[in-house]
Amino acid sequence: MQYDIREHPQAPPVEELREFTMVPVSREEILSRREGDAAFEEVNLREAREDVHIELEPDPTERGTHDDVGTALYRLVQLFGTPNVPGYDAGDDLSGRDDTTFKYLIRVINESDADERTLPDEWLITVFDYHVELGVGIAAWDDEAADAGGYDDAVEIVSMALATNVVTEPLQCVYNDKWF
Repeated sequence: MQYDIREHPQAPPVEELREFTMVPVSREEILSRREGDAAFEEVNLREAREDVHIELEPDPTERGTHDDVGTALYRLVQLFGTPNVPGYDAGDDLSGRDDTTFKYLIRVINESDADERTLPDEWLITVFDYHVELGVGIAAWDDEAADAGGYDDAVEIVSMALATNVVTEPLQCVYNDKWF
């Protein structure tokens, strides 16, 4: 992991930081829940916490470092496909958007085999552009028991680290074996 949170005072035990799977929520599930009058509630961690700043490295010529939300989107598309949250599709009407032009809703599955877990078995996060930088949010469906604002610091820290590490790890491009 590029961003190592193991020493953070609010991080969960190291045993729980071994196995996570990130799966985009299917567009069909999102549309189905919306048709059933459910919506996902979201807490933008960059707005909710004063101690959060996601800093990407600024040198585009170095392997694995690039300070461009476009590169983050490129990597997300390569890993998860096009943004899955309706209303953030390329070519859609932009008049209703504020400054977010793409958004992913991702299910984080905790596959840790730690004896006593402090993190939930799974939770939802959003990854989006936030003022032309990377944004990360905690999300929950409003028709379920989970509350987007009810997660503890450990879930927030793990969510930010996972999302940031996914977009900062280079992928091998097909053209000339260049990493980007």
